[in-house]
Amino acid sequence: MPLFSPIQTHMIARLALLACMVPALIAAAPKPGSGPLQARSQGVEQTSATYPLEQLAGVLGELHALAFACQGSGAQSWRRRMEEMLSLEAPDGAMRQRLISRFNEGFRQHQQRRTRCGAETEMEAQRLALQGQALSETLRRNYAD
Repeated sequence: MPLFSPIQTHMIARLALLACMVPALIAAAPKPGSGPLQARSQGVEQTSATYPLEQLAGVLGELHALAFACQGSGAQSWRRRMEEMLSLEAPDGAMRQRLISRFNEGFRQHQQRRTRCGAETEMEAQRLALQGQALSETLRRNYAD
């Protein structure tokens, strides 16, 4: 008899993914008291996405666009995180398409802004990281609590 049921195994995989994403988002987030960004990013920005998972996909798309623009085409870490999330949360079906659409929408939004690399990009990445961290924490609470 297996140690975990299929539902428990899926939930463990989801928690593992969130456990992997939170440190990456925390590492990109600003340190406490490091600037004015802290006050702006207390809450999660409202977007057209209905679910936190869709919002997180959009944030990952925006982070990927920033990395891609400033570090080049080899910067694929945020895209890989998105692929991990898709494999666990939506291997197929309508939800997968919604998540991919949100990721691509986030990417396109940043491409249109033409952000200059440097301090401006660092501040934007920190804001997005805080937003992603808050969404990840919301998802963790929904799954774990």
